[in-house]
Amino acid sequence: MAKDTRLEDAVMAGEMSVFDFCCEKVEGQIERMREKNPDLLWTLQIQYDMWHQVRDAHKNGKKLVFFGGPVPVDIIVAFDCVPVYLDTIPIRLSPNPVLTGKFIDAAEKYVPATTCGLCKTYLGTLVEDQYGVKADAFVYSTVPCDSSRVVYPNMERMMNVPTFAFDFPYRRDWRGSEYMVNQIERFVTFMEDFTGTKLDWDKMKEAMTNSNNTFELQGKCCDLRKHKPCPLPGRMLVLNGTSNAMACYPEMANLLEKELEVGEMMIALEMGPCPGGEKHRAALLQNMPWSTSGIMDWMEKEYDTVAIMDAFGFQHGDLYQDLNNRHDCFAVMGRKMQNNPMIHGAAGPVENYTYLVDKIFSEYEPDVSVFLGHIGCKHTWAVAKIVTDMIQTKYGVPSLYLDIDGIDGRYKSLDEMKGSLGDYFDTVVNK
Repeated sequence: MAKDTRLEDAVMAGEMSVFDFCCEKVEGQIERMREKNPDLLWTLQIQYDMWHQVRDAHKNGKKLVFFGGPVPVDIIVAFDCVPVYLDTIPIRLSPNPVLTGKFIDAAEKYVPATTCGLCKTYLGTLVEDQYGVKADAFVYSTVPCDSSRVVYPNMERMMNVPTFAFDFPYRRDWRGSEYMVNQIERFVTFMEDFTGTKLDWDKMKEAMTNSNNTFELQGKCCDLRKHKPCPLPGRMLVLNGTSNAMACYPEMANLLEKELEVGEMMIALEMGPCPGGEKHRAALLQNMPWSTSGIMDWMEKEYDTVAIMDAFGFQHGDLYQDLNNRHDCFAVMGRKMQNNPMIHGAAGPVENYTYLVDKIFSEYEPDVSVFLGHIGCKHTWAVAKIVTDMIQTKYGVPSLYLDIDGIDGRYKSLDEMKGSLGDYFDTVVNK
């Protein structure tokens, strides 16, 4: 039976917005899963909640705050605004290279082809005027990615809405922390001016409590992945990344509670996602294969290898301690921004990155190492050899360098990835 591409065709023709597409796509997925795998419906609910919340914000009387890079989302939510994490858009579109290609090609009329596919997709969507909603404000941070540093300011000019830009300090000591606290206080003032309301600390505490619940549960889920066999599939690593957009909502905790329940059940049954039993444990370094996440299913089926952790490292997040101490909460908020995946490893000295990877290898004990290098992340390619040499020297695990475009599937297909990984498994891992 021919694949139904009516939604994709409507986006390509400019007749459907990206947010309408995301909503209708997940609605269709839920209907199909309700018929075939109703026990897995919980994996889609967070996506349904997120996309409908964004699309319907103005209809529900809420302001939309688009944001790029790590920003204090808890504050945005405390002001009763809806945060829109730009990265979620290209990630959601990435399984279909025709769709991402449309917006990437539109962006390349204005930015170099070497710009990151994430940035090109959300810039191209703005160029094509296909978000379907207008941002009321824009917030971004100076992440180490050179593409973001070019694209965010240009999007600011194109959106022409109130904008706040965070400057990340290189250092992560007390002075760096105070620098972040001062900026967060300025951001509160910005939000008060933008919304015409004062910060309600009770709402702030509610958002921070939800955030704590999310990261406590996320840490427990990640701890389960240290078990042998790993009880959870590699795909859950990608889904857990939704916490960047939804951590301060109870819906994110609902997802992780169910994930924890399933993981604990699988441990009790001594089962994992590999049909032939777990033979290998893989660490996927540098980036996630958003456009080709099926590669993790393939590794589980073909080589009984589960992706146990990736260098985004959605593991144990920083937790708020004293919810009544404004300065303390903002200091934690600043650390959360600086420790946000993958800023925690890719910003500052290379020691941040090697520490992160060393921690993955010591705690999760992978015997397969893949530097899944997104071609747009030039700053992390620069330290690839330092990181992989450390892995080889300390843990005796040789790494595969696999260049991909995590967003633009036209760069390297799933079959091409399978070929490279298959050669690595056959000639190195299983020699």
